Amino acid sequence: MKTVLEEKEQFIVDASGERVGVLLDLPTYERLREAAEDNADLRSYRTAKSRVAEEITRGNYETLADYAKKRAARRK
Repeated sequence: MKTVLEEKEQFIVDASGERVGVLLDLPTYERLREAAEDNADLRSYRTAKSRVAEEITRGNYETLADYAKKRAARRK
C-alpha cells in the first residue's frame, strides 16, 4: 500500500487505487476521539434521562432526605 496526498488529506490506497485508510495528524485524531466520547456521553444521558423521567412519573423515587434517614438508621 502507498500513501497519496490529495488536497492536504492523506489517504492509504490499495493496489487498485481504492482508498482503504486515512492518515490524521495527532491534533485532528484527538479532536475526533473527544467528539466521539462526547457523543457517547450524550447518548447515555438521553437514555438515562428518559428512563428516570418514567420512574418519576410512576412515583418510583425517594428524596435525598429520605435516603439520608435510611442510611442513618442502618448505621445505628
